[in-house]
Amino acid sequence: MIITPHPYGRMANRLILASHWIAHVEDTGDCYLHLCFADYARFFEGTKGKLFLRYQSSHYEPRRSSRTFGCVNIWNTCDKLRQDYDLNTTDFLERQAKTRYLLTIGWGFRDKPATERQRAVLVDFFKPVARHRSAIDRCIEPARRGVDHLVGVHIRQTDYRKFEGGKWFYPLSVYRRAMEDAQAKYAGSVRFLICADHVLDGTAFQGLDVVHGPGHGVEDCYALARCDFIIGPPSTYTYWASYYGGVPRFVLETADQPVDLSRSAARRL
Repeated sequence: MIITPHPYGRMANRLILASHWIAHVEDTGDCYLHLCFADYARFFEGTKGKLFLRYQSSHYEPRRSSRTFGCVNIWNTCDKLRQDYDLNTTDFLERQAKTRYLLTIGWGFRDKPATERQRAVLVDFFKPVARHRSAIDRCIEPARRGVDHLVGVHIRQTDYRKFEGGKWFYPLSVYRRAMEDAQAKYAGSVRFLICADHVLDGTAFQGLDVVHGPGHGVEDCYALARCDFIIGPPSTYTYWASYYGGVPRFVLETADQPVDLSRSAARRL
C-alpha cells in the first residue's frame, strides 16, 4: 500500500497528486491511501462519506513483502528543485514491490503515462457529487445558449498578491485584454464564464458577453472544465480543470502575453 501522510496544498494540488497515485496503483495492482483528503472528501463520488481517500486497484493482488514499512522522501530534493519524481523507475518499483506499507513524502510523485491510460478511472472517481453536478449544470446550460464558444476565465488575486512575489497578481485590465484578444481570434460569438476568488468590480468587463461561475470552489473548477477554452494565470486549479474536462488551457505567464489559440492544448497531468 502506498500512503500519503501530508496534505500538500489545497484542493487541486491534492487532486493532482492523488490522481498520479491512483493511476499508478491501478496499473501496478496496488492500493493507495491519502490520509489528508478529509477537507475535500465530501465533494467527490469516490471519497464521499469517508475520512480518508482510499483506492484499490481493480486487479489488486496482496504481495509477500520483505519489509513492513518504508519511506520515500522527495520533499528536500525533487520538491525543492521543482522536479518530478518518476514512479516508473526501477528503484521505486522495487521499493514498492518489497514494502507492505510505503510512506511517500512530497508532492512531485508522477506517473504521467498512467494518468493518460487511466483517465476514465480518474474522471469517474473524482466526479463531483450530485448536488454539485446539478449546480454546475444550472450554470453551464444557460451560459452556452445562443453563442458559438464559451471561454472560461480564472481570475486569482487574493493569495497571488504575495505568492511568488506577486508576479502573477494581475489587475482586471490584464484579464480584460486577454479576453478581448481571444474574442478577436475566434470565429463566431464568444461568451466568457468568469470564475474568481473574490467579488469583482461589476464595470470591469462592460462591453463583453460575461457570465459568472457558481461561486463555489469545486463548482467553479468543474464549470471551467466544461468550457471550450480556459484562460488564467499559472495555477493547479485550471491545470486540473483542463485535464478533467479535456479542455485547452492558455496560461498567462506574463501580463502582456498574447493569447494563442493554436498553441494551447488540454493539459496532461
